[in-house]
Amino acid sequence: MKKSILLIAVFLLLVLSSCRESSVAPPPAPSINYKEVASANLPGDFIVTLYIDNGDSLTTGYNDIFFKVKKNSAEQNSGYVKLYPKMWMTPVYMHSTAVSERFNYDNSSGYYKGYAIFSMVTSLPQGWYGVFTYVDGLGNSYIQQDSTPLYAGYHREKQWSFFYDTTDQAIYMFTLVKPFSAAVGLNDISILLHKTEARLLNHQELHDAVMSISVYDIHTFNQSAGNISPVPGSDGYYRGKINIPYSGEWKVCDTIRYQGRLITNNPPPMPEFYYNVP
Repeated sequence: MKKSILLIAVFLLLVLSSCRESSVAPPPAPSINYKEVASANLPGDFIVTLYIDNGDSLTTGYNDIFFKVKKNSAEQNSGYVKLYPKMWMTPVYMHSTAVSERFNYDNSSGYYKGYAIFSMVTSLPQGWYGVFTYVDGLGNSYIQQDSTPLYAGYHREKQWSFFYDTTDQAIYMFTLVKPFSAAVGLNDISILLHKTEARLLNHQELHDAVMSISVYDIHTFNQSAGNISPVPGSDGYYRGKINIPYSGEWKVCDTIRYQGRLITNNPPPMPEFYYNVP
């Protein structure tokens, strides 16, 4: 009898232990559907392939960009990738747009990761072209000998704008990273800021600007409270919070100081993002 009771107790202990272990097992990580949108052959038998993780194509505004690099079918995970976009407006005039200075390898995803901000939608006969460069772990550069067509569709919610500072005669590019759609309540907001010249050939990512945001109902001009102005992180993104207290059409205005000087027009604060919040 005692032996039977002991066996039952051991069995129940094993069952409970199994249930407890299964109840705390982490759920499988959601899979991300990376979509290939462009590929290029580089000297040295390298193939560089560009992927996105959202939608079917590149779009105007902010895009997360991912690269795979292979040499004779062997995936690389050292060095970095560079992308230089070109938009030919005429046979002799070309401009570029803002992208990550370098796309570093991201161990968590298994891709070289960064961003690109396309300032124009692709429309024939105009189009974006990309020049890819791979720099290996030894510092050797392999540059694409031609350029690869890139297509950017229009995405209304991906907002960006240029503004001009008359003092230093420079153009600034102000880009919304997230959220593309806001909800009632407190929303995390991320922004990128770049400086460029009149021809828009090179875009410098700025990391030390001071931003001050205000959030308004565009119909009543009521201003929301509890907003947190974006501050720069170590990765170059400015992060803060915007408060949308109720449904409606809202405007986020950002006044920006750079190197101790106001570079946006005030009043009214510029640039601006718009949200239609259900």
